[in-house]
Amino acid sequence: MRSILQNVNLRIPISLLACALLTSVSFGGPGGPGHDHSGASLATEASFSPSNAPHSVPIETQLLAEIETVRATRETVPKALRVLGQTRVRPELEAIVTAPQEGRLISTDEYSVPGLGESVTKGQIIAIVEESIPAADLVIIATDRARAASDLREAEAGLSLAQREYDRIKGLAGVVTDKDVSDAQSSLEVAKAKRDGFSDQVSLLDAASTNGILAQKRRLIRAPIDGVIAQTHVTIGENVGREKPLFHIVDTSELLVEADVFENDVASVHSAKSASLTVEAFPGVAFPGRLVSRGTAVDERTRALHILFSVPNADHRLFAGMFGRVYIETGEEITGMSVPKSAVIDVEGQQTVYVKTGGEQFTAFPVQILERLSDRVVLAEGVLKEGDRVVVQGTYQVRMSKRVGN
Repeated sequence: MRSILQNVNLRIPISLLACALLTSVSFGGPGGPGHDHSGASLATEASFSPSNAPHSVPIETQLLAEIETVRATRETVPKALRVLGQTRVRPELEAIVTAPQEGRLISTDEYSVPGLGESVTKGQIIAIVEESIPAADLVIIATDRARAASDLREAEAGLSLAQREYDRIKGLAGVVTDKDVSDAQSSLEVAKAKRDGFSDQVSLLDAASTNGILAQKRRLIRAPIDGVIAQTHVTIGENVGREKPLFHIVDTSELLVEADVFENDVASVHSAKSASLTVEAFPGVAFPGRLVSRGTAVDERTRALHILFSVPNADHRLFAGMFGRVYIETGEEITGMSVPKSAVIDVEGQQTVYVKTGGEQFTAFPVQILERLSDRVVLAEGVLKEGDRVVVQGTYQVRMSKRVGN
């Protein structure tokens, strides 16, 4: 114990050193994932060369630096092609709402105007437009009414003449024939029908425009889909036309992911049916997707094929326009040693992992990455064995420590 204390910085509490010594004996069991300082189940059978001589890291340093290790496992995973992708709204799940007719936006007790970011349901009243007849139509209505009023006066005069003639013929009963009476009665009925027709026409035109005042009626505007108000351009009292958008409604419960597969990789995704998406906003999270459409032509400019995947987004963590990596499953499988992404580092251009080969020894091994997943990588077999402890935290401290024999 004294020899150990002489080599340790005196600022380290004695209790911590005692704990460290006990830990070096007891941490080797399978029940302690993450930290391992025992050297049990370690890659001790590897042949070392001077270039990969093990690093010596005392137990005390391992504790202070919080060096963590994780066991490598053999895993079979779907082979995937990794490409860039972008999320966007499904066309059938977004809508631009406009006014059906020129008019003025009004407020009533029947509804409240939904605000930006507010959820709406299909059929919900989102605006009310008090429609008005355009000035050009009013001129036409006024002209038609004047013509109908003139025709009505003429029809009333004709009805008056027909009535007098019928009364005269009827008073000559017994002198005139029955046919004369019948003809007079028919002429009277025709005159009445003509007068009633023009009267109805004038009434309809009066209903549309009374003394030049705009006739108004309310038109309810309802949400065409379930979704969220992404944009709104509604001001109560504003006059709007058919060309002005009032609301932009989107439903992001399911998004599309557009991925570009370069021409030389097209054959590898010929049988693809599913994929997963990762974005920087949610590291370590993979959003599963299913194939919706495989393009029919390679883009002449980018020489890439557009592929669309549908990604469920019930929790609305994804937003339209986000960039990410798309892992397209090719239908093949790869078997290798699976380790967390943080276990692999670049050492002088070579992908490398540090394996715990003794209680206080760590050895660097060059590896080949076969597949990259959202939170881990699959390495080629032959270097690591299942159960080997690879460093996932504190790699820098291990790398900078002294080598055995130096």
